[in-house]
Amino acid sequence: MGRSDKDKIIAGLFRLAWSFPFIFIGPALFIGKGTGGHWYWTAISLVIMATGVFLAVAGLRLVLRGFFND
Repeated sequence: MGRSDKDKIIAGLFRLAWSFPFIFIGPALFIGKGTGGHWYWTAISLVIMATGVFLAVAGLRLVLRGFFND
């Protein structure tokens, strides 16, 4: 069993940390502004939510690569 790559783990945790604001702001914006009838608020909130999901998945993949040395 090899050693963990701490730099990859830390970089993955930073990506996960950056994903949390997007994950919470996206749905709040969708509920607050997106249901008012203007389509662009819905589109912006969906892009923000997709960005949050992308950052979370990328961060988790990077953390796992750091643990298992892929």
